[in-house]
Amino acid sequence: MPTVDVRITSMYPPGEVGSIRGYASATIDSCLAIRGIKVVEGGERGLFVSMPRRKTTEGYKEVCFPVTAEFREQLHNVVLSAYQQALEQSVAQQTAPQPEAPEQAGEEPGLQM
Repeated sequence: MPTVDVRITSMYPPGEVGSIRGYASATIDSCLAIRGIKVVEGGERGLFVSMPRRKTTEGYKEVCFPVTAEFREQLHNVVLSAYQQALEQSVAQQTAPQPEAPEQAGEEPGLQM
């Protein structure tokens, strides 16, 4: 199986951008990059991956490249896993206590002489 590296490029809370929860980019074996992968909320189906689409004269069509069903499933699983990990990391950062800024009388933080 090829190596797939995924980077979540954007995340959106529910309701902000319709059913889109985020965007991802995937690099396959360090030689093929796929940009514009969407993580979408599918109602009862939950999250699913939508591959990039381009507008043609016949309407929108998915950007196609020959892959096996097994690889497509692997790609979808890796993208969803990366999204879940990014979501957990985002929640952890929001709930972590913020460090207090050092305040000294008469000095501005970050200025040292």
